[in-house]
Amino acid sequence: MGVLTAICHFCAACLLTVVGNWLGLIPWRRSRDAHWTERARLLWPARVTAVTSVFLIPTVLGQLHRACWPESAVGWAINGLAACLGVLLGSFPFDREIFPGLRFAAWLRETVAGWTLRLGVWIALIAGMILMPAGWGWKTILVSGGFLLLQSFLSFGLTTAFLRWMGMVKAPDERLCRITAAASERAGRSPRSVWMMTGVAAQAYAFPFTGELIFSERLLRVCTDEEVATICAHELAHLGEPGMVLAGRFAGSLMFFPLLFLNPCFHSWGMGFLLLPLFSLLLARFSKWLSLRMERRADQAGTGSQVDEGVYARALEKLYRENQVPAVNINNSQTHPHLYDRMLAAGITPEYPRPARPAKTTWFRLCQLVAFAMFIIREIARS
Repeated sequence: MGVLTAICHFCAACLLTVVGNWLGLIPWRRSRDAHWTERARLLWPARVTAVTSVFLIPTVLGQLHRACWPESAVGWAINGLAACLGVLLGSFPFDREIFPGLRFAAWLRETVAGWTLRLGVWIALIAGMILMPAGWGWKTILVSGGFLLLQSFLSFGLTTAFLRWMGMVKAPDERLCRITAAASERAGRSPRSVWMMTGVAAQAYAFPFTGELIFSERLLRVCTDEEVATICAHELAHLGEPGMVLAGRFAGSLMFFPLLFLNPCFHSWGMGFLLLPLFSLLLARFSKWLSLRMERRADQAGTGSQVDEGVYARALEKLYRENQVPAVNINNSQTHPHLYDRMLAAGITPEYPRPARPAKTTWFRLCQLVAFAMFIIREIARS
């Protein structure tokens, strides 16, 4: 009976995801002849819905099962995991439509790698909250220490090690080695290691704690050597961030850490435990603020490294266009500035007017949130 229930959750989640994502892409499909900035703006809310569905759909299905068939609503963890897997599988048609060249094997590897890193922290957080005792003692130290250890490993090399193990990153080719060597000489700073990453996205990453740089194969295909060099200068600037900034980045990565102590704080302080989510929110806001400042600083390095005016701005625009990311963010508190403002700061005025902000959500996500809120209200009323 338990296996059959898990299969039902998997199938229901997969079907809901396929239908919801298909509906969410309708405005984007209808804009085939529009400018890329408008298409990216229309795509954004559907993308947000696709990501949050991994958490919302399993939760809503679990609560619906509990409300309608309480006698069989057991094994919530297995059913939730099955529903998460159903959502992930159901998102393949969505990703394939956005990136037509995507193949299932490559998508599966990217999805497994990406969501293992994302869900790993959440699973560790949930496990820690379950294992955390009501009081204070050695078990509290053990659980919180384990979570801190995981976060430390992720920041200090585990992420890139896992990506290498998954076959997502490999040694750089001769072209990338030549470009990064020249950019490092101009910047007076060298990375500890440089990697090439597979995948459909055009991206570059810097890991300030380990001194590593990663460039995607897609970025190298769409950008010229001069454009790659300016992107490299941007990423090298992150490797030169001061120690206080690195400490702030690590503190920001611990935004969920206070939530581990909800149980002991509730038993010790009563309603005072509500300060913990507030502290997590403050850490998240601080992390975004710090990231935004460092991105602007790195943009200055990218602009300063260019041989010809406008090279860095064109490189940024290529990345946003290839990844179909809006030129204007949904708000002003994201980890990166608006592309439109980044191009202006680089000395180039885009050939198109400033785009409008993307919509915040889709109807499908709104329905998920309403259903989630209704079940929460129902549980509060029952208790």
